[in-house]
Amino acid sequence: MLIRQATVNGTVADVRVGEVVEAIAAKLVPLPGEQVLEAEGGELLPGLHDHHMHLYASAAAHSSLDCHVGAVEPELGRQHLARRIAAYPGLGWIRGINYHEQQLGELDRWMLDDLCSHRPLRIQHRSGKVWVCNTLALSELGFDRGGNEDGVEIDAQGRLTGRVVRNDPLMAQRLQQIGESTDPDIGFLSRELARFGIVGVTDTSASNTLASADNFNHLHQQGVLLQRVEVMGADDLDVGYLKILLDEDRLPPLDRLVQRINRARNKGRNVAFHCVTHLELVFALAALDEAEPPTRGFDRVEHGAMVNDDMAQRLAQLAVPVITQPGFLYAKGDQYLQDLSAAEQDDLYRYRGLLDRGVSVIASSDGPYGPINPWQVVSSAVNRATSSGALVTPWEQVVPEEALAGYLTSSAELTMRRSFQELKAITVGKAADLCLLKGKWSDLRHNPEKVTVRATVIGGSVVFDSASG
Repeated sequence: MLIRQATVNGTVADVRVGEVVEAIAAKLVPLPGEQVLEAEGGELLPGLHDHHMHLYASAAAHSSLDCHVGAVEPELGRQHLARRIAAYPGLGWIRGINYHEQQLGELDRWMLDDLCSHRPLRIQHRSGKVWVCNTLALSELGFDRGGNEDGVEIDAQGRLTGRVVRNDPLMAQRLQQIGESTDPDIGFLSRELARFGIVGVTDTSASNTLASADNFNHLHQQGVLLQRVEVMGADDLDVGYLKILLDEDRLPPLDRLVQRINRARNKGRNVAFHCVTHLELVFALAALDEAEPPTRGFDRVEHGAMVNDDMAQRLAQLAVPVITQPGFLYAKGDQYLQDLSAAEQDDLYRYRGLLDRGVSVIASSDGPYGPINPWQVVSSAVNRATSSGALVTPWEQVVPEEALAGYLTSSAELTMRRSFQELKAITVGKAADLCLLKGKWSDLRHNPEKVTVRATVIGGSVVFDSASG
């Protein structure tokens, strides 16, 4: 394929690609039958990689009921949600997402019964860590028949509360047993990611197993999943990061966690810690102090939602990158400003302060819990503005190139500090995974949220072309 008249490495040139970039010149003559993509001066960048996303949850979110009701009193929020549930199409299951207790109050089965008792209803907390089921859903899933399944919450009277904590595999298993499909439209999501210029994704779901990795490979080979996918997950994986979920209210014994890390080390795996509170980060770094060091590569901290200066210094010493999500500032920032103290806001999703202290910071989406559009994520890192326009710790702002750099960095190089010019360079022999913008980056960088992708190329094949509709 010939990409004609693109802005490449600062000049306008033609680029011929197969599986790799084959030639770059001021003018190349199309070969007989060769596909030609007219760039019209648009910037040609390496394709983007989202280093923290949950593919299946992101795909499922498209057909789910949004339970975000805005900054209202809980009772008014429940009334808003009741109307949405009543208007939800169909007769069977309702899958809700994005609830937050500050808006709706703490949900349980009885509250959901008041909202909807005639259809099975399950609603996921916006963090992804809790599902809440109404009584009909509990019955259909068989939870009312007893058992001591991990994460299925019981109150002091021995009654099911409807809450299932940190056990998505159990929910999926029970749903499959009753014939309720848990297979969302991955193809739709993949095409949406391609529309944003994303050519690769790291699926960071802690429940990923060998079967999950095989499934992603199968979907990719079928052409359903266009992006290249890297997988982290559970202990039975032989490669990829071991994802360790830390919740400060149920931290594991430190010695057992260290043993778990060491078992992963024996497989040559590194670890990725889910850390959204200060205590979780302290605990993760304490475990790394006790565990065997990596034999190769590096460990990761996912989210790093709360990082003070002392923790930043320690992360820099360990060369542990923080895979963060500035998009949360846009999507949830107004709630953060309402809920968090000034001191907590100072440590919230830091960027500039971490970079200045030598920490490698990588922007990502955490889709579906944060916006999957990388250009919105970049804009959030640059502006640190909420959806209402309020600013969150503006001294943590970074320039667009610093935010976009993470999307242009390979997973193996997250700890490397490379210039933006080096990261965006297109060279002969480089994989033909490319993102062509409508316009030059130098003109678009001032409003990254308005960036439009002209075309996306993976392995030399066009997987998205805005000109074709």
